[in-house]
Amino acid sequence: MRAINMVHDSCGIFGVYSPNKDYRAAYAVYNGLVSLQHRGQDCCGICVQNQGNLNLENGLGLVSEVFGREKLDRMQGTSAIGHVRYPTSGSGELKNAQPVLISFKRSNFAFTFNGNIANYAEIRKGLLEKGYTFMTESEMELMGMLYSIALSKHGNIYDATKEVMGQLDGSYSLLFMDAFGNVYATRDPQGFKPFVVGSDARGNWFFSSESCALDAMGVKEYRDVKPGEVLKVSKEKGFHGKQVVEPKLLTHCMFEFLYFARGDSVIEGRLCNDVREKLGESLAKTHPVKADYVVPVPDSGRSFALGYARASGIPYEEGLMKNRYIFRTFIMPEQELREKAVRSKLNPVKQIISGKKIVLVDDSIVRGTTLAAIVQIVRNAGAKEVHVRIGCPPVIAPCYMGMDFPTYKELAAANHPIEGIRKLIGADTLGFTRLEDVNEAIGLKGKLCMACLNDKYPLKKKPGKDTPITCC
Repeated sequence: MRAINMVHDSCGIFGVYSPNKDYRAAYAVYNGLVSLQHRGQDCCGICVQNQGNLNLENGLGLVSEVFGREKLDRMQGTSAIGHVRYPTSGSGELKNAQPVLISFKRSNFAFTFNGNIANYAEIRKGLLEKGYTFMTESEMELMGMLYSIALSKHGNIYDATKEVMGQLDGSYSLLFMDAFGNVYATRDPQGFKPFVVGSDARGNWFFSSESCALDAMGVKEYRDVKPGEVLKVSKEKGFHGKQVVEPKLLTHCMFEFLYFARGDSVIEGRLCNDVREKLGESLAKTHPVKADYVVPVPDSGRSFALGYARASGIPYEEGLMKNRYIFRTFIMPEQELREKAVRSKLNPVKQIISGKKIVLVDDSIVRGTTLAAIVQIVRNAGAKEVHVRIGCPPVIAPCYMGMDFPTYKELAAANHPIEGIRKLIGADTLGFTRLEDVNEAIGLKGKLCMACLNDKYPLKKKPGKDTPITCC
């Protein structure tokens, strides 16, 4: 389950192709999406190919709420793709759920993706002016339309993808399937979002936003889908692919390593949990303090806290217990309601906290209001001092590549110095990791997107401050 911090990723995608005629692809995708549930809890969908038809089922809510055994049993087929969604714009209505079915001249396709198209509004306006119509607010419909136009022109997926990539500005890991059961995957030329592919011992091929879902399927070996690459799995040729665009600049999302991806996921060869523990160690060195216990904000603060405790020598304790049966508090319409939801989610262990100096470790600060409520919970439990340490540097700018960061005016670090943020959250001291710490911990200096930390966007055109943040 996700940390309480009110930042969310856009979505997660998972797909499977099996050469085995008795394979139940719908169940495989169901299991994969459950492993990716942290990437989106708004709605979900699965599409299965069977005898030339695409069978799509979707619904609002968690994967386990939407898909029961009876529904999955009806979804026969050996190829399938699926999606979990958290929308950063557009409504949470079912019409914006994925996969999306799109008819081309030669075949029907089901599309799904993870990412954010920064020039979505510009492209959509151009297509409307040319007479095209849209049924939803989903970026996936826009991308499907671009593919429809490009495929009618080129007749093959590789040249069509190259043309589509030339029009898009932003992040996208794209997974789609045709009515023949062929499965395709591609990743934007800058490699913003994680995307992996692998096969199991039976020759089944899997695609996923994160490697943790492939682990759950028993996949022993996998690799990243290369930026600018198109992959295809078919009955005729098996697994094959082509590099259609050579990357000029790699900009992997820093925040995937620090927060969004599950700790057991491997991105670009880096285990996310290791990255977070290293950053916790850096925090202990750059922001030391005398305290009795290091306490994480569950769940995503845990790895940072373990690193801090190890480097500082201060004992680690689970001083905040989380109610795992309360979901999706970020949908609360008012801040007061969200803060009450935080208090119902976390219960302090007074025997650990009372009378003690606490180092409270969290992954990030966005607005600051949620962490302020948590600091108050710790103080009400009798803490003598509360020293807050944050695993991510200050977030000073919104994201246009797929993360639900709010506007400049809502970001605490965009409007306050660190001392101002400390007062805002009510901590005795406050320390953040540094940009150089992030580069060192991940080990991909010069290949990371840090736009939310430095306000420098690796896009063809820098968005204006009033640019709407859209998402899949």
